[in-house]
Amino acid sequence: WYQRRVRVAVMDPGRVWANHGGEKLPTNKLLDTLPEFILDDIADVLIQSSRFRINLLGNVNLSPVCQLIQVCVCHPHFFRNPYLVSKLIEVIYMHSPDVQGTSTPLFEKIITPATSEQFLLPALLDFYTDVESTGASSEFYDKFSIRYHISVITKTLWFASNTTHRLTLMQCLENTKYTRFINMLLNDTTFLLDESIDSLRSIRDTQKLMADVKKWEALPEETKTQKLNQLKQDERQCKSYLTLANETVQMFHYLTQSLQGPFLRAALIDRVAAMLNYNLLQLCGPKCADLKVQDPQKYGFQPKELVQQITDIYINLESPEFLEAVAGDERSYKPELFALAITRLTNAAIKSSYEIAAFSEFAQKVKERYDEKQAMDLDFEDAPDEFRDPLMSTMMRQPVRLPSGVIMDKPIIERHLLNSSTDPFNRQHLTADMLIPETELKEKIDAWIKEKLQK
Repeated sequence: WYQRRVRVAVMDPGRVWANHGGEKLPTNKLLDTLPEFILDDIADVLIQSSRFRINLLGNVNLSPVCQLIQVCVCHPHFFRNPYLVSKLIEVIYMHSPDVQGTSTPLFEKIITPATSEQFLLPALLDFYTDVESTGASSEFYDKFSIRYHISVITKTLWFASNTTHRLTLMQCLENTKYTRFINMLLNDTTFLLDESIDSLRSIRDTQKLMADVKKWEALPEETKTQKLNQLKQDERQCKSYLTLANETVQMFHYLTQSLQGPFLRAALIDRVAAMLNYNLLQLCGPKCADLKVQDPQKYGFQPKELVQQITDIYINLESPEFLEAVAGDERSYKPELFALAITRLTNAAIKSSYEIAAFSEFAQKVKERYDEKQAMDLDFEDAPDEFRDPLMSTMMRQPVRLPSGVIMDKPIIERHLLNSSTDPFNRQHLTADMLIPETELKEKIDAWIKEKLQK
């Protein structure tokens, strides 16, 4: 009944999408009158059957419900409640090979049609970004479970024998529209790994305290109870965050093997380099011993695999621009960091000798850029204030004027706009197309740099 109403409301999804090019369709009054709890109940049945009786749907004609899920997931604006769409995404996730061990008929019927091959992944990437803000008080934590489901579905489709989904995803990411998706992926990876590492350190501290029996027994009962409750909380949080963190790092890994350009855009390249450097420092730096906990697999902590994937991503993105970005990260990069990482890769046999040699070569190239930058920074210390970005105080290379009249470096303001569409100086609405290049100032900066280098 519900499926027939949706079909009346939006017509055949294949024909509609072909006519509208995947754009948002106008909502229909008939569809607006339908109670959302009916669709919610359908999703509940499909989710529960996947958990307890996966064969329950064996003799059911799944085509109507699969078409219903396709339409609703690819057109989430039909519903006022974003969590209803997320529940339908959970249905796809629960029936995926990653959860069931093998592909289910429902999963195959959802991903196989040409409309799904063309529009399912773009819709999932859009929802991954849009779920950042749902209006609910619990939106900050809800988004992580939703994004985990999307990440698993994306991975399944990327490695599917049918490469159409992979080609669709590659075309999406080549479009600058999805720069914000990569930025959200960066935000999540940074936050989740950071929180996981903090939890691991707290777990280690408690475990060390409990291992010292005399010291532990000397504590008041109230203090021991507090410590044990905190340990349980840290363990839950660590496992939860690492589950999604592992997925996001893995997504970076397989995407950068086939795509480099989207991750090297001016608004993202410095953030990608900083994220990799920071996490490599946590895993291989002087304080990495603080992460050694009892039974790390219990929390999903796989440091060797994380180090392998992070070092692979460096190699995947190698280019003159990326070498500059890695060397220019003043927060985490030091030549000694990569030396420590190479030692870790060798001692733990994480990579083959050939792969270690390739990473060593990359590290040497970064060091050369770092040495050059150190010398150049000294030369540019006396740069006029008008040549410096007002937020970061770095030398501007692509100065642009904001509507407020402030001049900023283009990559820096574009990076800000990925998280907030506002002018950082007056909080007024701001988009990238409102930035005006300061050609005359750029010529003055280039001439000044050229003169300094000649001297």
